[in-house]
Amino acid sequence: MPQHTVAPIKIRPYRPEDCPHIRAILTRIGWEERYIAHFEALAGPFAAREDTALLMACHAGAPVGFILVEHYRWNRLAQIQGLAVDPALQRRGAATALTAQAEAWARSQGARGLYVDTPTGNTGGRRFYEAAGFQIGYVMPRYYDDQTDGVTYQRFFTEAAPSMPDKRPRA
Repeated sequence: MPQHTVAPIKIRPYRPEDCPHIRAILTRIGWEERYIAHFEALAGPFAAREDTALLMACHAGAPVGFILVEHYRWNRLAQIQGLAVDPALQRRGAATALTAQAEAWARSQGARGLYVDTPTGNTGGRRFYEAAGFQIGYVMPRYYDDQTDGVTYQRFFTEAAPSMPDKRPRA
């Protein structure tokens, strides 16, 4: 019986010509137009910033997924602003490869962890984040709109330092 080989997923930086691929991926996933348009408007400017990384997953040379991660220096956390993989190529390692590259980038920026917000109804995404070692941080009622709650997942790169006792004078 012949063996089928699957071309490996390769991760590379975003290019302006990737924007139509991002729209196509998000459309196939079923994102609402308002979210697609918002992401399209952010892609180019975010890709040009030093505190963000927009990475593309490619299969056989074609973009099949992306991740956008932003580093906040004030709290040394990086936020995944968007992660999507074409439904036809899900469960083949693209999201895992994208997340690993985002983590490597975040670490290179001095981040102490990654977090991501997703709708509570995004069961596939939630399973992925949990399998990738993220833990629920908190639930945000009405985060996306009046009918859609959000949940934040967090993954810290190192154990938290012990908290210092509060030495402020008590009233």
